[in-house]
Amino acid sequence: MAFTDLQEEYFDSSIYIKPKRFSYKSNNKACVWDFIEAKDSVSILLYHQTFKSFIFVRQFRIPLWYHQNRDKTYKKDENMGYTIELCSGLVDKNISLEQIAKEECIEELGYAPKIFEKIGDFYTGFGSGVSKQSFYFAVVNENDKIAQGGGVDGEQIEAVYVKVEEFESFIQNVIHSPLLNFSYLWFMKEKSRLFC
Repeated sequence: MAFTDLQEEYFDSSIYIKPKRFSYKSNNKACVWDFIEAKDSVSILLYHQTFKSFIFVRQFRIPLWYHQNRDKTYKKDENMGYTIELCSGLVDKNISLEQIAKEECIEELGYAPKIFEKIGDFYTGFGSGVSKQSFYFAVVNENDKIAQGGGVDGEQIEAVYVKVEEFESFIQNVIHSPLLNFSYLWFMKEKSRLFC
């Protein structure tokens, strides 16, 4: 994967986020809170039944790159800005969450799961900007592979296959979302007896 000409640009509006500021009183003291209004999202823990593996996404994230670039303690390397995540996408269409989840699986990884099991809804970013993340589980095999994957609109996404028994050692050495840890624990509690 290669990104070039990365530079900060001024902007005053976005279709993805809106800065907000609220003033209020707390115990008769004037307060102000700044945050970002952001879109909700879906995330999918994909399990490949034949490979006995989770399928994660490796993706470049500019906010992470920006943070690492400014962090004097971070050892800069070729993985700077890259994360390992669940397949995810924004809720930005007027269709069901399951349909958005399916489209994201196809766009990012090339798989079209037939059934989605909803695990729950979670809220993230309490201080900086709350959004709801709907979390799903789906099982696939190679018969469900209908596209190349890799993302859309300039995304550069790689599929990462991690065998269930290798997850705990794998996760030690990569930058990842806490949702990966949660999804693994959920899988081990709810699904491991069926698939492992």
